[in-house]
Amino acid sequence: MQSILIRLRNLFYPPLPEFALQTDTANVLEYIRERVVTILLRLCVLFGFLSVSVGTISLWIKQDWAGILIGNIAFICIIFLAVNRKIHHRLRSAAFVSVAFAFLFLNLAKGLTEFSLVPLFAFVVMTTLLMGRRGGVFAFVISIFTLLFINWRLSTGELPYERTVATFSDPLFSLLSLYTDWLFFVGIFFFTTWIYFDGFNIAWEREQRATRLLAEERDRLAEAFTREQALLEQLSQTHQREIELSRLKSQIITTVSHEFRTPLTVINNSVELLTRYGDNLSMAKREEIQKRIENSVYALTDLLQDASLVNKAYSQGFKANMALLPFNGLSQRLKKDLLQATNEPHNVVFEFDGQDDTAVCLDYDFLYQAVFSLLTNALKYSPPEETIHMTLVQEGNLTVSVRDQGIGFAPEDTPRMWEPFFRGRNVADKQGLGLGLYLAKRLILAMDGTVTAVSPGVDQGSTFTIQIPPRPC
Repeated sequence: MQSILIRLRNLFYPPLPEFALQTDTANVLEYIRERVVTILLRLCVLFGFLSVSVGTISLWIKQDWAGILIGNIAFICIIFLAVNRKIHHRLRSAAFVSVAFAFLFLNLAKGLTEFSLVPLFAFVVMTTLLMGRRGGVFAFVISIFTLLFINWRLSTGELPYERTVATFSDPLFSLLSLYTDWLFFVGIFFFTTWIYFDGFNIAWEREQRATRLLAEERDRLAEAFTREQALLEQLSQTHQREIELSRLKSQIITTVSHEFRTPLTVINNSVELLTRYGDNLSMAKREEIQKRIENSVYALTDLLQDASLVNKAYSQGFKANMALLPFNGLSQRLKKDLLQATNEPHNVVFEFDGQDDTAVCLDYDFLYQAVFSLLTNALKYSPPEETIHMTLVQEGNLTVSVRDQGIGFAPEDTPRMWEPFFRGRNVADKQGLGLGLYLAKRLILAMDGTVTAVSPGVDQGSTFTIQIPPRPC
């Protein structure tokens, strides 16, 4: 029973299919129009069967054979159009409208009743729904001419006016004919509007799905654009680093080549003296010459080491290997290594608390290299008789300061003094690459520390301070 009801429902109300979003909108609209026409015709058959049956009996009682013939022929045409779905919906719409108007006009030509204008109004509405705006305008114009025709025939007396609203005392089929006709027109109008809302729902759902997909696609494009921007920025930064690295390597080669000349000249001249006059030189003189050669070799080694560290800082960066060391042990070790590396200078004074064994987390090699650069600068740019103070303090941060009474630096040089190859205007007569402070800062930054420099001015000394914050190892 349920399957019969479902088939019957699908016959008069075909279900809406699921349209893929990629389906052409024109195809969807064509399907909706064809479905509207089919359902309207089948509803006319459904409601019309009752109306035509009751009307035929009522007309037969009145012996109105022409009305019976017209009504049944129109109904048969509607059945044919409703069953034959192979005919294009536009052609079926035009045929349906034509049959409806012919039926309407023939009935109006016979006589005028209280309900004569209801089919005329329904004709305009159905034509508009089935054939669009142009069809609706055409139907409206025809309805106006039909009204003029009715008025003309009423004026000439050729068109009789009859009362058709039955009373309860009239025959049963005359009363039923009134209600079945009303049910036909109201039912057709109601269900046709319902069908159109189905079509609107299809369009609205497709619009919502399209909007959601567009929003998702917009978000994906925005994410892709953000990734592309980040990638472009990364590539730009990489390219800039490559340019800087290339420029740095070129500058390293130029600067090192220039700085190599003095030590190599010393070595060459010293070797030549030893070769030509070695037998005539005293032991003290030979030792002095050998010492100059040894110092020049050390200078060349330091130059190469600094150049190699700068290249590593740009290309790879420094990664600290942090370890825990007691403060007093760290201070003693740093003092011993620095004095040994600088040939035990008499004017360097170390100040620290030898009893403090607080654990400090740092990379000793990085700290040593940074402090060594600061100390060698202080020794190079300070008079031999002036004392250089190196202070180590552990108070939360590990603080290492190197204070001298040397040539100092101008305040305007402070921002650039940490750049590679930069040398102050008052150190032109001193040998060096200008890499020590740059490397010191990079090494301390690798341990999350800071390096600062303070000087009252040129020839007024300077103080360089390293601070390394506490951290777990």
